[in-house]
Amino acid sequence: MKLVDLPQAVLDDLCQDQQWRLDIDPGFDSKHEFWMAWHHFLKLPEESYFPRSEDSLAEFLTLEGYPLLLPVPRSHHASITPIRLISSADQQTVTLFLQDAYHRDWFTEPTDARYGFLAIADRYQKFGCDFYLASYYHFSYLVGKDYEAAVALLAQKLDEYPNTH
Repeated sequence: MKLVDLPQAVLDDLCQDQQWRLDIDPGFDSKHEFWMAWHHFLKLPEESYFPRSEDSLAEFLTLEGYPLLLPVPRSHHASITPIRLISSADQQTVTLFLQDAYHRDWFTEPTDARYGFLAIADRYQKFGCDFYLASYYHFSYLVGKDYEAAVALLAQKLDEYPNTH
Protein backbone atom coordinates (compact mmCIF):
# COMPACT_ATOMS: atom_id res chain seq x y z
CA MET A 1 0.00 0.00 0.00
CA LYS A 2 1.26 3.46 -0.91
CA LEU A 3 0.06 6.89 0.16
CA VAL A 4 -0.38 7.94 -3.49
CA ASP A 5 -2.77 5.00 -3.98
CA LEU A 6 -5.21 6.24 -1.35
CA PRO A 7 -8.46 7.73 -2.65
CA GLN A 8 -8.67 11.51 -2.29
CA ALA A 9 -11.62 10.99 0.08
CA VAL A 10 -9.29 9.19 2.53
CA LEU A 11 -6.67 11.94 2.38
CA ASP A 12 -9.37 14.59 2.86
CA ASP A 13 -10.76 12.64 5.81
CA LEU A 14 -7.34 12.20 7.46
CA CYS A 15 -6.61 15.91 7.06
CA GLN A 16 -9.56 16.87 9.27
CA ASP A 17 -7.70 18.27 12.28
CA GLN A 18 -10.43 17.63 14.83
CA GLN A 19 -11.14 14.09 13.62
CA TRP A 20 -7.61 12.63 13.34
CA ARG A 21 -5.15 14.09 15.83
CA LEU A 22 -1.82 12.61 16.66
CA ASP A 23 -0.27 12.74 20.14
CA ILE A 24 3.44 12.93 19.41
CA ASP A 25 6.79 13.17 21.16
CA PRO A 26 9.51 13.08 18.52
CA GLY A 27 12.10 12.00 21.05
CA PHE A 28 15.74 12.40 22.00
CA ASP A 29 16.10 16.12 22.64
CA SER A 30 12.42 16.98 22.66
CA LYS A 31 11.26 18.61 25.87
CA HIS A 32 7.50 18.33 25.44
CA GLU A 33 4.93 16.20 23.80
CA PHE A 34 2.27 17.88 21.69
CA TRP A 35 -0.46 17.03 19.23
CA MET A 36 -0.26 17.44 15.50
CA ALA A 37 -2.69 17.08 12.66
CA TRP A 38 -2.09 14.32 10.16
CA HIS A 39 -2.05 16.74 7.22
CA HIS A 40 1.53 17.69 8.21
CA PHE A 41 2.60 14.16 7.27
CA LEU A 42 0.37 13.60 4.25
CA LYS A 43 0.85 16.59 1.97
CA LEU A 44 3.48 19.21 1.27
CA PRO A 45 2.48 22.72 2.32
CA GLU A 46 2.18 25.43 -0.29
CA GLU A 47 4.53 27.57 1.80
CA SER A 48 7.08 26.41 4.36
CA TYR A 49 9.73 27.95 6.59
CA PHE A 50 12.16 25.22 5.58
CA PRO A 51 12.48 23.15 2.41
CA ARG A 52 10.40 19.97 2.37
CA SER A 53 10.27 17.15 -0.12
CA GLU A 54 8.27 13.98 -0.66
CA ASP A 55 10.83 12.19 1.57
CA SER A 56 9.67 14.30 4.54
CA LEU A 57 6.13 12.91 4.25
CA ALA A 58 4.81 9.72 5.82
CA GLU A 59 4.46 6.49 3.90
CA PHE A 60 3.04 3.10 4.75
CA LEU A 61 5.22 0.55 6.45
CA THR A 62 4.13 -3.07 6.46
CA LEU A 63 5.31 -4.72 9.67
CA GLU A 64 4.38 -8.31 10.42
CA GLY A 65 1.65 -8.07 7.79
CA TYR A 66 0.06 -4.90 9.20
CA PRO A 67 -0.07 -1.85 6.90
CA LEU A 68 0.81 1.02 9.25
CA LEU A 69 0.84 4.75 8.69
CA LEU A 70 3.22 6.28 11.23
CA PRO A 71 4.23 9.95 11.53
CA VAL A 72 7.73 9.16 10.32
CA PRO A 73 9.37 10.62 7.23
CA ARG A 74 9.92 8.22 4.34
CA SER A 75 13.63 8.91 4.64
CA HIS A 76 13.62 7.06 8.00
CA HIS A 77 12.02 3.83 6.78
CA ALA A 78 15.26 1.97 6.07
CA SER A 79 16.39 2.73 9.64
CA ILE A 80 13.20 1.56 11.37
CA THR A 81 13.24 -1.83 13.04
CA PRO A 82 10.21 -3.28 14.82
CA ILE A 83 11.08 -4.63 18.26
CA ARG A 84 7.65 -5.90 19.28
CA LEU A 85 4.18 -5.67 17.74
CA ILE A 86 1.07 -6.42 19.78
CA SER A 87 -2.34 -6.67 18.14
CA SER A 88 -5.51 -6.31 20.18
CA ALA A 89 -7.78 -9.37 20.36
CA ASP A 90 -10.25 -7.75 17.94
CA GLN A 91 -7.40 -6.56 15.67
CA GLN A 92 -8.65 -2.97 15.85
CA THR A 93 -5.51 -1.62 17.57
CA VAL A 94 -1.82 -2.32 17.15
CA THR A 95 0.82 -1.38 19.72
CA LEU A 96 4.35 -1.23 18.40
CA PHE A 97 7.76 -0.82 20.01
CA LEU A 98 10.34 0.17 17.43
CA GLN A 99 13.79 1.56 16.97
CA ASP A 100 14.52 4.35 14.50
CA ALA A 101 18.29 4.57 14.02
CA TYR A 102 18.04 7.21 11.28
CA HIS A 103 20.13 9.67 13.30
CA ARG A 104 23.22 7.48 13.35
CA ASP A 105 25.18 9.82 15.61
CA TRP A 106 22.76 8.82 18.41
CA PHE A 107 23.43 5.13 17.75
CA THR A 108 27.17 4.48 17.92
CA GLU A 109 27.22 1.67 20.50
CA PRO A 110 24.89 -1.33 20.91
CA THR A 111 23.83 -0.03 24.34
CA ASP A 112 22.34 3.03 22.61
CA ALA A 113 19.53 0.68 21.60
CA ARG A 114 17.65 1.80 24.71
CA TYR A 115 16.24 4.70 22.68
CA GLY A 116 13.06 3.56 20.99
CA PHE A 117 9.55 4.61 20.16
CA LEU A 118 6.08 3.46 21.16
CA ALA A 119 3.28 3.74 18.61
CA ILE A 120 -0.40 2.98 18.99
CA ALA A 121 -2.34 2.69 15.76
CA ASP A 122 -6.06 2.19 15.27
CA ARG A 123 -7.63 0.44 12.34
CA TYR A 124 -8.96 2.74 9.64
CA GLN A 125 -11.67 1.14 7.50
CA LYS A 126 -13.34 3.72 5.31
CA PHE A 127 -13.74 4.39 1.59
CA GLY A 128 -12.70 0.82 0.79
CA CYS A 129 -9.37 1.11 2.64
CA ASP A 130 -8.09 -0.99 5.51
CA PHE A 131 -4.92 0.06 7.37
CA TYR A 132 -3.69 1.19 10.77
CA LEU A 133 -3.23 4.89 11.55
CA ALA A 134 -1.10 6.02 14.48
CA SER A 135 -2.83 8.16 17.06
CA TYR A 136 0.08 8.02 19.50
CA TYR A 137 3.81 8.14 18.72
CA HIS A 138 6.23 8.70 21.58
CA PHE A 139 9.85 8.37 22.45
CA SER A 140 10.26 5.44 24.81
CA TYR A 141 13.09 3.73 26.61
CA LEU A 142 13.25 0.08 25.67
CA VAL A 143 13.67 -2.24 28.66
CA GLY A 144 13.89 -5.96 29.42
CA LYS A 145 13.55 -8.31 26.47
CA ASP A 146 12.71 -5.40 24.15
CA TYR A 147 16.04 -3.79 25.04
CA GLU A 148 17.92 -7.08 24.56
CA ALA A 149 16.37 -7.54 21.12
CA ALA A 150 17.13 -3.92 20.20
CA VAL A 151 20.79 -4.31 21.28
CA ALA A 152 21.20 -7.34 19.01
CA LEU A 153 19.55 -5.56 16.09
CA LEU A 154 21.58 -2.39 16.56
CA ALA A 155 24.84 -4.36 16.82
CA GLN A 156 24.00 -5.89 13.44
CA LYS A 157 23.20 -2.45 11.96
CA LEU A 158 26.44 -0.98 13.31
CA ASP A 159 28.36 -3.73 11.53
CA GLU A 160 26.60 -2.67 8.31
CA TYR A 161 27.27 1.08 8.76
CA PRO A 162 30.69 1.89 7.32
CA ASN A 163 32.92 4.13 9.45
CA THR A 164 30.27 5.19 11.97
CA HIS A 165 31.91 3.87 15.14
